[in-house]
Amino acid sequence: MVHVTTFFLIAARLIGLIFWAPFFSDKQIFAMAKVALVIWASALLIFVVPMPTQLPGTNMTFFLALLMEFMIGMMLGFAASIMVIAIEFAGSLMDTQAGLSVASMLDPSTGRNAALFERMLKNVAILIFIIIDGHHMILSIFQQSFLVLPVGAPINMLEPIEFLLTLGKEIFRIGVRLAAPIILVVFIVDFAFGLLNRVAEQINIFQLGFQIKPTVSLIIILAITPALVYSILNIMEGVMKQLLELLSLMQVTI
Repeated sequence: MVHVTTFFLIAARLIGLIFWAPFFSDKQIFAMAKVALVIWASALLIFVVPMPTQLPGTNMTFFLALLMEFMIGMMLGFAASIMVIAIEFAGSLMDTQAGLSVASMLDPSTGRNAALFERMLKNVAILIFIIIDGHHMILSIFQQSFLVLPVGAPINMLEPIEFLLTLGKEIFRIGVRLAAPIILVVFIVDFAFGLLNRVAEQINIFQLGFQIKPTVSLIIILAITPALVYSILNIMEGVMKQLLELLSLMQVTI
């Protein structure tokens, strides 16, 4: 009975992680593969994680324990996904400045519309994440989470939530930093168009902007690609440090 209960509690935490974590939450990965991962990993971890000292006595307490484990997994997954969200936000800013946001199409990995640069930066971020074995690191941190937060143990919620809110500010800082070259160049182009409109008012500046700004933005993004990839690499490498810090904040100290 102890092993069955532990299996479901481990599975609940892993489901919460897969729900948000980069790569694992991709909707293009078919559901049966995720179900197989949950069952296989949970069955293996039964023999690794510490057994709970006290089992839930009623159905209600068991449900609350499952919900708590699911919340722990979701918080870990969300903390890991914040950096990818920030990189996507940078791509969205680039699309808006370049005038490409109107050409958005369905992104199968998320199930929502995304434009050119947003999808490109997200795919680059996920590719770098896989190259640096980020998906393996997340599973490793998931296994280590049971040493810090054993199954069914109480957790501290206030400080982790404050930490996640602090990480939320990074979305805007990283987004603006990555999109800064495009924003600056497009601003200069708009300023030049404004001067041109004052000199030759008969020129259709609005129509000309639709032709010039995407081309200029594409040239700039190609020029800054090496630096952009290096910046994304540094951002993705910081994800594991954030997960470890979040785990330490969840731990209840007596």
